[in-house]
Amino acid sequence: MLTQHKEMTPEEFLAYEAQHQDKRFDFIDGEMVEVTPNDVHGRIQIELGTEFTLYLRKNPIGRAYTEVLHVLNGEKMMPDICIHVTGTTDYFTTPPLVAVEIRSESQTKSAQRDKALAYIRAGVKMSILIFPGEWIEVHRPDREPLKLSFGDTLNGDDVLPGFSVKVDSFL
Repeated sequence: MLTQHKEMTPEEFLAYEAQHQDKRFDFIDGEMVEVTPNDVHGRIQIELGTEFTLYLRKNPIGRAYTEVLHVLNGEKMMPDICIHVTGTTDYFTTPPLVAVEIRSESQTKSAQRDKALAYIRAGVKMSILIFPGEWIEVHRPDREPLKLSFGDTLNGDDVLPGFSVKVDSFL
């Protein structure tokens, strides 16, 4: 079920979210939208989040988070997974090092790419889009998007040196 609400301040969003803990929300085109999580989305989120966490234990450059509000360049964003080098209180006002979005049925591929570019404009070093069952796109500043599919490996390059994982389990 998809329900749109008026655009909110970060404080209003956090208060609304606290009152509706049985629901999940995202920001699409600047508006808060209720999205229905599914098993594929959740599985991918926990598996990639685990890979990031294991990497960060060996390479303590930051922490992995899921679904934490960001206010970047005046835009409200909530990546499915992110890696931050700084801590947060209620929400982040600095860009994550890495932001990951997993496409839900309620989101178009075009809207997902718009999010990836918004993350990059806000200072994110690597934005990863996962299109379950299809492919992964890795967006970086000043580079063409990299498209990965079954059998390929996602590498951290200079953003997460030494990070490497087969993408098959995330598709």
